[in-house]
Amino acid sequence: MKQKGSMTVAMSILLLVLLSLITVSIQSSRIACARTQAVNSMDTGLYSLFSEYDRELLERYHLFFLDTSYRTGTVQISQVLNHLEDYMRPVLESGLTKCAVQICAADGFRIASDKNGAAVKQQIVRYMKENLGNAGIEALLKKTEEEKKELEEQENIKNGGMEELNSEETIPMPEISETNNPLEIIKSFKENGFLSFVLPDGVNVSEKTVDLSAFLSNRERQQGMGEFQELEIEENFTDKIFVQEYAFEKFKSFTDGAEAPLSYEMEYLLGGKNSDRENLSSVIKKLLILREISNLSFLYTNPQKRGEIAACASALSFLLLIPEGMTFVQGVLAAGWAYMESIADVKSLLSGGCVPLVKDVDSWKTQLSNLRADTGISTEKGVNYEEYLRILLLGVSEQKLLMRIMDMIEINLRQEDGKENFAFDTCIDAIAVSFQIVGPENKVWQAERMYSYDM
Repeated sequence: MKQKGSMTVAMSILLLVLLSLITVSIQSSRIACARTQAVNSMDTGLYSLFSEYDRELLERYHLFFLDTSYRTGTVQISQVLNHLEDYMRPVLESGLTKCAVQICAADGFRIASDKNGAAVKQQIVRYMKENLGNAGIEALLKKTEEEKKELEEQENIKNGGMEELNSEETIPMPEISETNNPLEIIKSFKENGFLSFVLPDGVNVSEKTVDLSAFLSNRERQQGMGEFQELEIEENFTDKIFVQEYAFEKFKSFTDGAEAPLSYEMEYLLGGKNSDRENLSSVIKKLLILREISNLSFLYTNPQKRGEIAACASALSFLLLIPEGMTFVQGVLAAGWAYMESIADVKSLLSGGCVPLVKDVDSWKTQLSNLRADTGISTEKGVNYEEYLRILLLGVSEQKLLMRIMDMIEINLRQEDGKENFAFDTCIDAIAVSFQIVGPENKVWQAERMYSYDM
């Protein structure tokens, strides 16, 4: 009997030990489960939070950003954290291992406009790489390089000057008279402005204006917090090209127009003025200068045109009773003729036509003997208005171009209901958060998480 009783006691003790082990195991498992639950809540919360991205911004401009202003116009990080906790709570409170957020604090966040729009640029470059493909990228870079080389060659020729001919040995141009004096015609064109001469017939310039002080590039911007070096990518010389192509995909120019606060959006990217008229004028000035360089280089190198300049100079020497020679007049005539040809070129471009980067005899429009004559419009050979805008954009810094793109996006989105206060400097694409979560047995876990749309 003593042996049987001993066994009972031994079994009872053993059972007690087993129950204790089971209890400890259950408790450990419960804590481990709670810890896993806490981790899942953080990840789920961040994923859900960033699913609140701005839909219109994505649909229209292929940019992923979370608007933290919640229609207030200012960054509301406390509201962001509240949303994060709301998304975490169902996970934390599920099952038998209930947990709770004790502390949820933002260690940093990257705003879209920080570092002159670095986050926006990254997304644009990534989108355009995916959109263009390797073949498209190579073709675009090759074309850009070829155009740049051609323009540089024209600039060098122009800077070299023209070899002047002896007017005394040249037959005077018979068409030149007091009423048909190229010098006076050129002077009249320059004095009366260029805009009316280059506009297509029957086309009126948009008179839309905007308040530049409200634009991102001009106002004092809200700033992010912390560093996100792990998200930064190495700068590449092709990035500027991608940003340019993005602009052409998303915005309109004079030749197609936009139903937007500014009709000439591409012209704003180049001019940065507060009105369509000023931006268009700015672009036309740049086009005239660009075309003058090319046209003047052609006049300097083409024997036929140089002969016409000498003949005109000879006729003017008799007409104006200026001492023979008039070598300086040849230079004046060449510059003026190049300007008049440029006027005709720009009118062709604005009318939807094409103009070669480098002229030849067949593509030359104006006649020095009759500068007032209607030159007509060529639409078959050369480069169109959009391509010339690409060339001009090469002279705009990447930083300035990017900020003006963001200006256009802001002002366009603000036209939509509920987005009157949309601003890039309230949008984030990355956030770093510190958590303190309390679980069973008052266990406290601390963790840090970083999330971005680039991850």
